[in-house]
Amino acid sequence: MWVIWFGPMVVVCFLAGMTIAAVLLRLGKLRSPRSALAAVALPFGFAMLPMLALALLSLAASMFGPTNIALHGELFGPDPTPISSPGRMLADAFGAGPTREILLRIDPTPAERERLMTLPGLTRTAMTPEDFALRGARHGLGNWWMRPALPGIVSRKPGTDCLSPAIYQADGFNGWRELRLALCTPESGDAPPMFVAAYGR
Repeated sequence: MWVIWFGPMVVVCFLAGMTIAAVLLRLGKLRSPRSALAAVALPFGFAMLPMLALALLSLAASMFGPTNIALHGELFGPDPTPISSPGRMLADAFGAGPTREILLRIDPTPAERERLMTLPGLTRTAMTPEDFALRGARHGLGNWWMRPALPGIVSRKPGTDCLSPAIYQADGFNGWRELRLALCTPESGDAPPMFVAAYGR
């Protein structure tokens, strides 16, 4: 379900419930306090249907969709350095074939960081940090996807606000038409996350 249609669907279901309640009232079916109360609750019950459907779809996606490790493998192939904690990664995938897109945030170990920074053909790209951030924003991943941040901002959100990001490309690696990496600038000895956006396979 596209998020842009979620609000209108809730409104349409609410109005459908109100219409049914009005028809029942007109037909004289509401003859007891219990039936009248049920008619009042009917529009709200109908409005809950899209919310219930969205919750079920989200649950099904989390249960039957590919894991973060599987998406990491799809991005980079078999990893010679075992991933000790899958919780260090967040990933999501969209589309298939030519429109396949995978977005990944990883808190890499030194070995993982070294592997990512030595991908074949990895070079700096002309893509701006703002354009890279849009890759996730258009899918509604603002709660964990990269946001560019400038030095001196003390209210940055850890894990998302990326200090002076440098954008690299390794287009063609592992069959991806576009493969872009955002490397955040470390600050005071921290180990900032890395963000990966791959498109088209």
